[in-house]
Parts: sequence; structure tokens; C-alpha cells
Amino acid sequence: NSKLLVIVFSLLMPFTNANAQFFELGSGLTATSASSDGSVVVGDNGGQNFMWTEGSGVVLIGGVAPQGFGGQAAVSADGTLISATRINPSTNLGELSSYNVATQTWTSHGSLGSSSGSSASSAWGMSSDGLTIVGLGWINAGSAHAIKWTAAGGVEDLGSSVSGRSTRANAANSDGSIIAGWQDSPSGFRQGAIWTNGVQSLITHSNGDRATEAGAISADGVWACGGQGFSNDFQAWKWSDATGIIDIGPAPTSGWRGAATGLTADGSKAVGFYRPWPAPATFGRGFIHTELDGMLDLTDLAITLGNDLQGAILALPLGISDDGSTVVGVTNSGQGFVLRIPSEPLNNSCSGAIALDCDAIVTGSTANATDSGGEAAPDVYYSYTGSGTIENITISLCGGGTNYNSYLRVYSDCTLATEIITNDDFCGEQSELTFESDGSSTYYIMVEGAGVASGAYSLEISCAPILGLNNNVLSSLVVYPNPVDNQLFIRNSEPIKVVTIFAITGQKLLHMAPNNTSVKINTDHLQSGVYFAHIE
Repeated sequence: NSKLLVIVFSLLMPFTNANAQFFELGSGLTATSASSDGSVVVGDNGGQNFMWTEGSGVVLIGGVAPQGFGGQAAVSADGTLISATRINPSTNLGELSSYNVATQTWTSHGSLGSSSGSSASSAWGMSSDGLTIVGLGWINAGSAHAIKWTAAGGVEDLGSSVSGRSTRANAANSDGSIIAGWQDSPSGFRQGAIWTNGVQSLITHSNGDRATEAGAISADGVWACGGQGFSNDFQAWKWSDATGIIDIGPAPTSGWRGAATGLTADGSKAVGFYRPWPAPATFGRGFIHTELDGMLDLTDLAITLGNDLQGAILALPLGISDDGSTVVGVTNSGQGFVLRIPSEPLNNSCSGAIALDCDAIVTGSTANATDSGGEAAPDVYYSYTGSGTIENITISLCGGGTNYNSYLRVYSDCTLATEIITNDDFCGEQSELTFESDGSSTYYIMVEGAGVASGAYSLEISCAPILGLNNNVLSSLVVYPNPVDNQLFIRNSEPIKVVTIFAITGQKLLHMAPNNTSVKINTDHLQSGVYFAHIE
């Protein structure tokens, strides 16, 4: 019954991980926009507009649907204001309007003084702050101009840079200073257009060809998006003034046409669709795009995140919340949908590594992370900075709570160029490794999966100082006998404040605070094996 004892202690750090959620809103409902956190969703049912929250479900709020009147419902970042088209009771014509959620009242905001059929103007987008509504106003029965409405300025005509041709504003940034939409060319082609403080510029491809209309703009005003043009083989695209057009594709099926329909606040994520042409958009498949992961099939992603879609295909995403947590749109069967996507872990990249103390126990999941190196699996990062003493640092996923085939790596810096140590399958499918800290450097720990595996984990870090005889406090420390039979003795010239005994798995077996220079520990209850002691 021999037992070897060395040094370690523990500290708990919490970690939370949200689950993905999927909601079908009902047949015939088209979800078009979400508040910044996705808690409020708006759209139309083919006859009037609706508002949805998880608590209230679908609530019809009036106004008119696009058919015959034009427009698309949008919602402010805080979910308190909704823009859409409604019949102005004073003119009996459809007009750009707003709905106040708190008072449940509509307000019509006018037009350019003309009409086409039953429509005078229509609302297509709203700034994040809810103070600007953009859309289309008729200047005669056959031509329309992009318009911008604010409480201070009323309806403003954004005009047309091509004589006799129409324009439309589709979306606005956070404060309404930058607007995205389209400008009819002399041939009638709807070219993407941006208005910055009322001044129009047109979007073109790198070869000078006109880009298709811009359907959405990021809240920061940097990015716009669109698609389905011949100049880039009908690919979806996103654009900034600095980068020009970035194609999102290619199409998942040859001959399909795509468009990006929504952007997060910083433009880092885009949603959209690809569809067979000229079939309806609900015959296609939706996507989500990030710079790191490229284009991902939205239906496949939803299933991977654990959603039972019951055969539904997320065919037509029409919007994404500013924070990227919520995608809204229409399924292949014409059902409105809301998909909540868990956010990436805070330590998804090495630059966001979470600092660990001796001896932390942290829990988390790699399921929502991205892959930045090592295996093809998603990964997250932690860091450890030396405490001033040369130490052996042990990182372990063996203590229980890790439910997938894990892999550990340690790097000297975030370039990931110098890998110090790596381990796979130290204890079954779980990993454990030990490396030496020089006492001052910062080390970066990658937690990932073998192959493409991902899941929940419980990570433990323990620190064992490598002591020299010049350490005055511990120079007289005596731990004996080693191996141990029935009793362990610890003596030191300075009082021993705390002794904690751990199993090799990290399980705490004994904790005592003797505050004495001599300690005796009975070990009869311990099975034969290797144990760790932390001595303060």
C-alpha cells in the first residue's frame, strides 16, 4: 500500500453555454426582421403585419402586407418600434408608417404627394435606433424614388441619378445616415446603391459591371449585401467601400442563384439563400456566412446544434439580429421560422483566451466554437501565466464531465507556431498533459476534439512548484515516508497552514488546516496508488 504525495490545489470558475432553439411561427407567415437580441420578430401573414416574442407568440398588429402596397416590416434594435406599410385613413392610400409597441398605435408618415394604384409610399427598412424609416414614394403612377423619413425632417426625396428612372431605399444603418437600396439603370437594371448623408454612390463589381440591388446594410454602415446578378455568376455578395464586393458562394447546386438578405451589426455574419431558377425561393436552401467558416448550410447547422426540424428546410432566411443570435425567415413549406443560434464562446480565439489560476476547474463546450488550428474540430483557449516560481503545470480532462473524444495542446504564443506539448487519449478518450512553466511566461492551452469531435468538457489545471534548497520557507520541509504505509508525516520549521490531498483524477479526498509545524495523516482509508498533496 504505497502512496506518493506531491503538490496541488483547486478553484472553481463557472462557464455557461446556451442551447439552440427553433420556432415555427405558422403557415403563411413571413418573418422579415428581428430586434438586436432577437427577442422581438416582425413580419406579415399575407394580409397584415405581426409581432412575435417567445412569451406572447404571434400577435397581429394591423397595417397591410406587401401584396398590392409594397414594403417589408422591420423593427428597431430595442424592439419598441416597428416600420411597415398601412392604409392612411385620411387618404385611403398605403403609406410608410410606424407602430408603437407600447401604445399599440399606428402613425402614417406621408409620401411624395403622388400615388400608383392604392399605394402612395411604402416602408422597407428602419434604422436601429428607430428614428429613421426608409422606403419608396411614388412621384407619378409609373415612377418612384427612394425616400427617408425622420420626425425632424419628414419625408425626404433621395432622388434618382438616372433621369426618368426609379430608386428605392431598402435598409438603413443604426442612425439612418447611410442607406442601402437600388437605382434603376437606363436599361432598367436595378443597380445596388448607397446613400451617405443623402449623397448617392453606386456599387459595381471589380470589372466595372453593375452589382444588383443592396437589400440590407450593417448597423455600423460599413457593409451592404445583395445578389443574383450575372456579373458574378449569380452569387450572393457582401460589399464594403474598403473591400469592394466579396462573393458568397459558389452555389451549392450548379445553376442556382443566391442573395444575401441580412447582416449583423458589424457585418461579420450574413444570411441569405440559394435557389433553383426560376423556381420560388422556398425551393432553395438558406445559408449563414462568416469570414472564418465561409458559407454554411443553415438547415444543416440547425440540426448540428441539436434542433429537430421535423423535415423542414430553412429555405429563405430574410434577416439576422444585430448580435447574430437569431435568424428569421420562411421554411420550404411556407412556415415562418425563428432560429436561435448559440453564440461563440468568449474564448473562441486565442486572443480571447481565459486566464486560469492554480488550480482551476472550468467547464464549457466546444460545440459552438470554430476551428482555428490543430485538429479539424472546433477549439477554445485558456492561458496560464507563471507565478514567479518554476512549476510543473498539469492540464487534465480526465476528471469527469468531458463527453467527447478530446485533444489538448499548449502553445508559447497566439501565433500557434510553437507547440510545446500535445496529448490525445491519456485516460481513455480524454486528454492530460504536463509542461514546465518558467515562472514568468504566458502559455496558451487549446481544448479541442480528436478529428472533428466536439462537446462539453471539464478542465482541471494543477501546479506543482519545482523547489530549490534556497527556498527559506520550505528548505526544512520533510514529507515521509515515501512510499507511505499507514501514516504520512509532514514537518517544517514554519507552521503548516493547510494540507489538501487529491486523487490523481483531481478528486479532493482530505482537507485540513493544522497550523502546526508537525502533521500526521492516517492513510489507511486510501487505496494503493499515486496521490497529490498541496501544502501551504
